[in-house]
Amino acid sequence: MKKMKIEGKIAFVSGSNRGIGKAVTIALLEHGAKKVYAGARDITTLNSLKSCYGNRLIPVELDVTNDESIANAANLATDVEILINNAGVFSVGNFINGNLLESLQINFDVNVLGLVKLTSAFLETLKKQESAAIASVSSIIGLASMPMGLTYCASKAAVHSIIQGLRGELKESNVLVAGVYPGPIDTEMAKDLDMTKDSPENVAENIIKGLKDGLEDIFPDMMSSEVGKAYFESPKAVEKQFSGF
Repeated sequence: MKKMKIEGKIAFVSGSNRGIGKAVTIALLEHGAKKVYAGARDITTLNSLKSCYGNRLIPVELDVTNDESIANAANLATDVEILINNAGVFSVGNFINGNLLESLQINFDVNVLGLVKLTSAFLETLKKQESAAIASVSSIIGLASMPMGLTYCASKAAVHSIIQGLRGELKESNVLVAGVYPGPIDTEMAKDLDMTKDSPENVAENIIKGLKDGLEDIFPDMMSSEVGKAYFESPKAVEKQFSGF
């Protein structure tokens, strides 16, 4: 098991200015990370974090749909030991209600291609470290689809598959490859979902705990932990449960 120490480590978090990404950035620093590169499209949104953590927080302008932006981030952060792939969008679309192809493009451009490109940019740096980790945020609805958000689910299912493939590629390395599978979380992205939601802060703490424990599959909130157990017992049962949404 590849357990990941947080204290003294250097991390990069994409989408770090709000929601889960902001909470993870704070949690890393509070758990003793030496430095966190905080990626965001608008770095002025990181001013409050910068004022709190000073030189331990390095704002990085990052748009994961822009190849030059990704390259600039990787060239700046050449000492990264932990990569948190958190940047994402939630564009709704399905076959019956429309917006299928447009939302599919949006979700895949950010959630899948952005994640792959950012991971690729940092991979050689991470492989050179004595101990490293890549934690990528998928979703419980990347394991079983909810029809209301079919195209988002499809993008997160692709992330799940990419996590598994990357883990296989790096199995002989000292890089922990972790998948994070949250349920509904109280963030701006999920504000319109009429569901009980966990807090980003609780999710972040459980992500940190998962990395410390060397977990490959992290279910960081109450709903996802229940769904995770059910999924490993019967994927078909979870699929039928989610099909009603």
